[in-house]
Amino acid sequence: MIRFAYVQGEFLPEAQATVPVLDRGLMLGDGIFETVRLKDGSIEFFDDHYARFCRSAELVRMRQPWSGPELESICAKICHLSHLTDASVRITLTRGAYKGTLSDTGDPPRLVVTCSDVERTDPKLYTEGVAISIASFPKVHAIDPSIKATQYLPAVLARLEADSQGCYESLFLDPKGRVLELSSASFFGVKSGQILTPPLRLGLLPGITRAAVMRLAKQDKIPSKETVLRVPDLNGLDEAFLTSAVRGVMPIVRIAGVPVGAGRPGPVTSRILKAFRQETGRK
Repeated sequence: MIRFAYVQGEFLPEAQATVPVLDRGLMLGDGIFETVRLKDGSIEFFDDHYARFCRSAELVRMRQPWSGPELESICAKICHLSHLTDASVRITLTRGAYKGTLSDTGDPPRLVVTCSDVERTDPKLYTEGVAISIASFPKVHAIDPSIKATQYLPAVLARLEADSQGCYESLFLDPKGRVLELSSASFFGVKSGQILTPPLRLGLLPGITRAAVMRLAKQDKIPSKETVLRVPDLNGLDEAFLTSAVRGVMPIVRIAGVPVGAGRPGPVTSRILKAFRQETGRK
């Protein structure tokens, strides 16, 4: 099946879609992005993703001339051309061409949109849960953590560590030992029926699915709060789960080799997963 991509005004087969070798995203990591889930022609929580995308562009002083409807239409079209009805769509914006200086040279920003099938996610991950590791190094923010930037090397290194330990994801702590987030997802714990998640003020990406889960918990009358968590607190959790735009809600059953609660997905996680699937129409 041929996949299509959008690059600076053109819809092209993925194999023909290219970015110049001097693009600032490649040369300097000078870019921002969003990953969204498209299902049956509709993008989940698109307005929230678009607002974060625009805020990231503003914070890094990057021009972002595409309106919400324009960007949503591009995402829908590449999925239609690729014959995908359930897709992960990556929206990337760079500052354009690198011309030997870190300064903005006025080159037009470059928009790249790609898509992929998400049906490859193993359903057992949702019924049996996943194991995660704890990154061996703390997450230190050089820029505002609310910016969804393309500079992802710390997350890549943490995920490689997780891979080497046979784990699905890696959990970041800050230099003070406080739980932050996973390499590409938000973290939640459950204790005595209450959902717990690290506060954004510690330096987390304001996850779109994270916010949706907090709202769904309130609607379903499940107690929830933002609170500081440390490694000893993780050992006392009854349940845990992660959230992301593509994966939705996924149970965590082991952290750094230690079972979470009974070592299987718990009732609160199951309620949140059910509520999320009902809202989004996912199976």
